[in-house]
Amino acid sequence: MKKVIYLYKSGQLKTRDYSLVLIEKNLNVIYLPIEQIDTIICFGEVSLNKRTLSLLNKHKITLLFFNYYGQLIGRFLPKRFYDGKILINQINAYNNYDTRRYIAIQIITASLKNCLALLKYYNKKGIELQEKINTIELIVKNCYKQSIDQLLISEAGAKKIYYSCFDLILKNKDFKFDKRSKNPPENEINAMISYGYAILYGNYISVIDRSRLYSQISFIHSISKNSESLQFDLADIMKPVIVDRLILSICRRDELKKTYFCYNGKRCYLNKEGIKFFVEKYENNISRTIKINNRYYSYRNLISREVHALSNYLAKESDEYKPYVMKW
Repeated sequence: MKKVIYLYKSGQLKTRDYSLVLIEKNLNVIYLPIEQIDTIICFGEVSLNKRTLSLLNKHKITLLFFNYYGQLIGRFLPKRFYDGKILINQINAYNNYDTRRYIAIQIITASLKNCLALLKYYNKKGIELQEKINTIELIVKNCYKQSIDQLLISEAGAKKIYYSCFDLILKNKDFKFDKRSKNPPENEINAMISYGYAILYGNYISVIDRSRLYSQISFIHSISKNSESLQFDLADIMKPVIVDRLILSICRRDELKKTYFCYNGKRCYLNKEGIKFFVEKYENNISRTIKINNRYYSYRNLISREVHALSNYLAKESDEYKPYVMKW
């Protein structure tokens, strides 16, 4: 399986001997194994020229650029040939209320069921979460008969209950979650959640760009607020599995340090040391494998599996759309 390469240092991304190198500002040269690369994620200030873009295109490598706060600010995509039939099907699915509602129900209930799986895991470890679990289960049950607008309200209510469990799970006097805060995150846990979600969005957009789907046409998140909102729809399914579970585990194992963060009033962000720590943990986690129907998948493979499951449904190659639900 090909790798995701993270570039933290600034420099020039150049071709050398038909391969790829990063030349740092101090002229140190880092060789990148181009045949083994799937995606390059840049956190530093990286410049490149047309020859480098040609090489990336030849090897079908996606290049993602993140700013200091962990927000995706741009990307380079290998040339792709679009499938007009899928575009028509995806637009028709969006415009057909019943189809759009069916897809929205599948995504939202899968996301909430994965939240429940995480809570049930810690409930079995002796943390009293049963009352909150029961409430979310009731919300999920009611989702199947709701309109799209009602689904969004139910999802927001369930997520509020879900996040209210975090401090009970963390049991950490040094790091408190309190509530979900973003733009900006107000504490260390929220800073990691925002950063983790941003990387997950990057993973999804990279796969969507190579699939038959169009990232501009979503079924839950408003297409008027963000031109590429399909990534947000699909990432909701795996947030509890890949990001939330990782962060809770890091904190409960006392691996988190205050020195990983920078503070500015109520603003809190991962610093360079924190980013490197978190991304390493994230990569180790997303490379782990699980068994589904007698076949092993890494969590990275699951992202591709989720994208293609929706693609197959929209292409009418599958009669149903069933996103992944974690089982413990």
